[in-house]
Order: sequence, then structure tokens, then C-alpha cells
Amino acid sequence: MVFTREEYLIEISQRLKGMRNQEASHYVVPDYLAAEWQQRLRKATDAACPQNNISAIAWASDDHESQINKLWCEKICEWCYQVVDHFDLNREVVSVAMSYRDRYLATHTINRRIFQLAAMTALHLAIKLHEQGKLSMSSFIDLSRGYFMEEHIVTMDEVMLQSLGWHVHPPTPLAFCRDFMRLVSGEIEPGARRDISELARFMTELSVCSYWFSTKRPSSIALAAVISAIELHGPCRVDPRYKAEFLTRVVDLGIDIACNDEVLACYERLRQMYDAGGYTPTFEDTP
Repeated sequence: MVFTREEYLIEISQRLKGMRNQEASHYVVPDYLAAEWQQRLRKATDAACPQNNISAIAWASDDHESQINKLWCEKICEWCYQVVDHFDLNREVVSVAMSYRDRYLATHTINRRIFQLAAMTALHLAIKLHEQGKLSMSSFIDLSRGYFMEEHIVTMDEVMLQSLGWHVHPPTPLAFCRDFMRLVSGEIEPGARRDISELARFMTELSVCSYWFSTKRPSSIALAAVISAIELHGPCRVDPRYKAEFLTRVVDLGIDIACNDEVLACYERLRQMYDAGGYTPTFEDTP
């Protein structure tokens, strides 16, 4: 079946609208590391007593007073990427896993050990649901080096699913990126267009390991990534009119970039991270 251009844009618009509705409802992540948020969580759980294997682990640990922090979040994310790369899994499952982790942590006060268990379980759950049959439980348990047993992962699986309300299909920045890339002009040289897509994907992955982006809408991150990727190829390789054309199409879909402070903030943050990381040189000087 051949779509007309109008039908093509309508189909993209409907997909983006559906995902944007999702990110604004069940998949919102609050700033759960904020002092006020953590204080509310502690007050809500002060009277709690151990009731299951998860609670028992927490109370048996000698660091039950410690608080999670941004460094923990970033380190565990890097570990998740190492795992999926080692087992040759789809790297997008890390983004899914971090959505599970963040939404779970937003409703529970935990210690370092339970944080590790929650992060491991989030990755296990994401792989089980999105990369079925590609990693056995025994292989996963081996990754903990004896720190956790199968019963711990299984129990946390159940606890996490209930906590998430079974909302386990978050719209990821990369999912938005794929649809936004469909709005990029097909007149761009195929090699350059492919490179733009790959660079945008890479920038969404940069965002996954930074807690700062956890509270931002995936659509904002994706849009900032695509804009950055186009710009980083420079005017010699990608005519500036294609960026203007892309932005016009985005606005036509009802996303007003000029008035969207979050997109602008994500754009600035991604560019800072890219520059600070000393990644592959841009194509700005390519003839």
C-alpha cells in the first residue's frame, strides 16, 4: 500500500500523539532524589516492618540509612550497557529498564543493596519483556557474583510490576527519535541522513545515564537529539534549509519548539555532554 504524503504525515502525527500522551501520564518520573521528595518517602515508611524477602534484605544490611544519589544512578546505568553489549542485546532495553528503575525508586525509600537489586531486576524485567529468551535467569544471577539469589530477583519482579501498575512499555527517547527522523527530508544525501540518525541515537543514549534527564519527557530529549545531530554535521554536509524544514514539520504537528523550555534545556545539556565527552569530531568543516 502506497501512502500519500498527507497520509504519511497523519500516521506519524498519530503515533507521536499517542506516545506523548503516554509520557505525560503513566510514565512521568518526578525528581525523586530531591530532599523534599525523599523526606516524604521516609515519613511514609518510618513505621514499616519487614514483610517479605526484599524488606529482609534491606533490614539485614548495615547501610539501611544510606540514601541513593545521582552517582549510583549513573554507575548502574553504565553497568546495564555493559551487560547488554556483552550479551549482544538491543541497547534500547537499558532505557526501558531505567524507566522501571526510576518510577520504582520514586515510590520507595531504599538502601544501597536494595537499589542494586531494583536496578538489576529492572534490567532483567526489560530484557524478559523486550528481548525474550535471550538471557537466562542463571546467567543473570551470575552477574550479581553471588550478591543476590534467584528468589530475590523473582520477588522484586513481582513487587516492581505491582509498583509500576504493569505499565511496562514506556515510550523511549529512541522511539521518538525514530519517528522524528521520518520528518527529516529525504532529499539529504543517504549517507548523511544515516549518520544523522546514528548520531541522534547516540545522543539519546548519552541522556539515559544522566539523572538530569530522568525527569524530562522522552520526546523533548529525542527532539533535542535530532536537532543537535543535524547541526553537528555542519552546513557543508547538510544544508541549513533542511533543519528549518524539519522544525517546520515538527511545529505543524503541534509541538511549538520556540515556547518549549524543556526542549531547549535538553538541547543545551546534550551539546554540553557531547562536547565535554570529546566524542567523534563533528562534520562542521567537511567540504
